[in-house]
Amino acid sequence: MKKTMVASIIGIVAFLIIMSGIVAGLAGGVSNVSNGEELNCEDSSGTELPGGSSENPTRLEFAKQHRNAYIVAWGKYGFLPSANLIQAIVETGLDPNVPSFGQNHNSGGVKWFDGIKNFDTYKNGWSKSPNEVSSGGSEVGDGTGGAYVWYKDYDAGIIGKAEFLARSTLYLGAVNCTSPSDTFNHIFNGGWATDPGYLLALNSLYTSGGIPSDFLEAMDKEAIEKYGTSPYKGNGGIDLPGIDGDGSDSGSTGIGECDSNSSTGTGTPNGAPVLEIPKEYEGKVSPMPDENTYPGNNYPFGQCTWGAYNRMVQLGTPIEWFSGNGGNGGSWGQSAEAAGYTVEKGKPSVGWAVSFPGGVAGSSVGYGHIAVVEYVNPDGSFLVSETNVINSGSGTRSWRVISKDTGDLAYFIKGKKG
Repeated sequence: MKKTMVASIIGIVAFLIIMSGIVAGLAGGVSNVSNGEELNCEDSSGTELPGGSSENPTRLEFAKQHRNAYIVAWGKYGFLPSANLIQAIVETGLDPNVPSFGQNHNSGGVKWFDGIKNFDTYKNGWSKSPNEVSSGGSEVGDGTGGAYVWYKDYDAGIIGKAEFLARSTLYLGAVNCTSPSDTFNHIFNGGWATDPGYLLALNSLYTSGGIPSDFLEAMDKEAIEKYGTSPYKGNGGIDLPGIDGDGSDSGSTGIGECDSNSSTGTGTPNGAPVLEIPKEYEGKVSPMPDENTYPGNNYPFGQCTWGAYNRMVQLGTPIEWFSGNGGNGGSWGQSAEAAGYTVEKGKPSVGWAVSFPGGVAGSSVGYGHIAVVEYVNPDGSFLVSETNVINSGSGTRSWRVISKDTGDLAYFIKGKKG
């Protein structure tokens, strides 16, 4: 009888844990944790959301309903529709149970400050201050302090977020950007969020957030064809039908083309992970990674550790399997050094594994990440191949260029000749 009761209690607790994870995921904050000895080694940022790479009907329906608002936000303030939408998914999951989204129609995490009283969305009655909202509706938040702006509806919130971005000197680089990945880079570098994995979450959810890529691309194309590649001029943008206001803007100047070293961001340090090796590195990696699972690989399928183990064996310089928490991607440096491997901090070498401690290079704070160095640039940045970054748990291999500054925080492990 006691055993039955204990088993029942354990089952209830497990169910509650699973359900709480699902709810957190809808709000944009769930971490994937593997069963077995290795916890998740790389979770992008802890914002992997339900829906995976398949279509998410709820999110897609929202996108369809408010498509015109996203396009208007581009014409008025130069915030690319797809980037605007994906950021909303990262911030709130488009979940009405998230108070800032469900109550305040605020999809971007825009906080109240006195200067917002000069914004068109505020002056035209599209938004209100905390004191103007009954029942403390604008005081909902995430524990970071301050109050979220209250918008009268989702269209106002979509356009209001674009206005906030355009009028802030922190995000000028993201304005008039026609590339989603470049827009994400400028939002992250401007400091929109302190989460070190925020950039990776934005890029990952572009391909796995439940919105078909052809929908995102078509929305961007329509907006650009309608309003051009540089719609925001620093003076309130274009006067658009259905939006009242004088279009004044006394604070924003110097808006131009999105500054970027790459139209896609694939070869930019700390840019978006991509499925194909960036063109500038073609012919520089040999042999190219294969898709084999090699003997002795006891890591959970699809994890970054699983992928790194396979690649190191393929290169003829394997790194042994580390059990327990020592098998987390961020722990490989310490575990390898204890096992007699050569480990150097901040010194990338081709063919060596690179262990990122928790929070570095967009990795999960709890588990870190492991990848393999495929090419080192003269400036100290380097190309890695890795798994569990795109389509988590699928075994998909992707590529990313890591900056020297980020590499300085990582540990590089020389495998042993097999």
